[in-house]
Amino acid sequence: MTAILMSDKNWLVTAEHAASLQPTTLIAGKDPGAGYGKGCYADMSITLPSAYSLVRNRSSAKHHETISKDGAWIRYVEGTRRDLANTQFFWGSAAIAQPDHLLLHDDKGKKGELALESILADLAILNIPSGSGVQIALSSHNPEKWGDEIKRRVSGVHTYQHKHPVSREIVDKTVEIEVGVVYPEGYGAIAYSLFGGGGVELEPSDTAISLDIGSSTWIVTVFDGAGSVVDRYLIDGGVGELCGAIALQLDNLKDGVSLMTRDTKHSPAVVNRGIIDKSFIYGSNAMTGKPFQPIYASCLDRWWSAKIEQVATFLTNRGHLDRARMLLAFGGGSQLPVVDENLANLGFTVLQNGQFINALGLQLLAEISNENK
Repeated sequence: MTAILMSDKNWLVTAEHAASLQPTTLIAGKDPGAGYGKGCYADMSITLPSAYSLVRNRSSAKHHETISKDGAWIRYVEGTRRDLANTQFFWGSAAIAQPDHLLLHDDKGKKGELALESILADLAILNIPSGSGVQIALSSHNPEKWGDEIKRRVSGVHTYQHKHPVSREIVDKTVEIEVGVVYPEGYGAIAYSLFGGGGVELEPSDTAISLDIGSSTWIVTVFDGAGSVVDRYLIDGGVGELCGAIALQLDNLKDGVSLMTRDTKHSPAVVNRGIIDKSFIYGSNAMTGKPFQPIYASCLDRWWSAKIEQVATFLTNRGHLDRARMLLAFGGGSQLPVVDENLANLGFTVLQNGQFINALGLQLLAEISNENK
């Protein structure tokens, strides 16, 4: 299955095309992500900042005037989730623009609590036709605790409103969502690597080690050629921790511009944007734009050294490192400048499109489950 990744250039084209489609059933996979949620719906993929903001002032005339490739306003009208009736919220970049937004990076439990809201934002931005069905596989950092609750919150018939990305009118949509299995975080990547075109070939008795570097965690997973998880280790402090350390150093700069804006706290999200676009500049105007590549280098070195030492300690103490046939790395953090080189130097294969591998694998699992019905 080939996914069309959303971009500024093709978003409106995709949204306009989706508007012309007849209602259908979409096979989907959703990796909630603490920093960015990744979703794959049929042949479309979307990534949104994991941010939420409840609309409290419903009388505002302009609160709904937003939709882009990475953010939207949603109103839940009615449906299975009666507790959400008439609730309005922003998601993604539209939420970050609000002063009272919640970053899911700060509270992992919210990924489960707000799972439906994140999916509805995906469907709004992709402009999925009303009357469609969604058969979806999801993941959670603690499926034993959250699995049944996530299914309860997401499954059912939901009617909602959003602003149409092409006509700019508010439209009503109704979708029926069916949740298959809620898998452990990272399990989708294993499925995709072994069975979905990830290029990993293992005998059932062979083992591989995967390293998933996300926004809030590093997840080390040891798995065999049959797809079974042999061992697993979670390390707190993903890319969000790195960006936070860089932002703190920017707060403490003593240059002229920094002194003029000394009461401003630098945003890790803006730092992250400067890393992703490889400009290594904080902000985009003459007043606040600051190069931070030297700070990135020093913070990265400390962050990398501390985390990779924990990874090595776990793997050597459990005896996995000597027995593993392959070392794999994915997740958005694996593709950061310098990090990808460090991983390659240690013998890791950094998988292409690593940010979406978990979602693609979950979609594959949903497809297999649907075929076996």
